[in-house]
Amino acid sequence: MEKVSMPKIGMMSDDINLAEWLVAEGDQVEVGQELCEIESQKITNRIEAKSAGTVLKIIVNEGEKVPIGTVLAIIGEPGDDIS
Repeated sequence: MEKVSMPKIGMMSDDINLAEWLVAEGDQVEVGQELCEIESQKITNRIEAKSAGTVLKIIVNEGEKVPIGTVLAIIGEPGDDIS
């Protein structure tokens, strides 16, 4: 199971905006597939999956600003305990 977290972008330490999800809950994803687009004051970046599986839960909604390290989504196999 992979917990997809907000990464640190460069020297930025402020909250980062989750601009857009490129996948939905229930979608199958592959390693390296782009999951979402994030924005800081100067940079737009995309987060990629580090493991293959199913998007079990999206935790942060589009338009929300969250601190670095916040869990954005969970990828795993159906039936995994995500609590």
